[in-house]
Amino acid sequence: TISMELNKEDLQKLEEMSGALMSPEEIAILLDIVPDERKLFRSMCLEHDRSEIYTAYQKGRLNTKLKLRETIVKLAMAGSPAAEPIAIKFINEQKT
Repeated sequence: TISMELNKEDLQKLEEMSGALMSPEEIAILLDIVPDERKLFRSMCLEHDRSEIYTAYQKGRLNTKLKLRETIVKLAMAGSPAAEPIAIKFINEQKT
């Protein structure tokens, strides 16, 4: 099995950058991952669901998704005509 590991500091940076909705490719450059290992890093972020890299990447992304959804729901509940259809879409997605 081909794998890659990051230290705790880089895992934290990965989570923060993912939370800022940066792509694995962009994050790899900022973490100084050598070009030959960038495809592996991307794969680890998106597909290797048992790795710390995957968990950090997904956690950052999902925390931002949660914050955005919370904001949209609050706006919809306050009567925002722009947020209401998005909130309804979220409700329908949740059913599946």
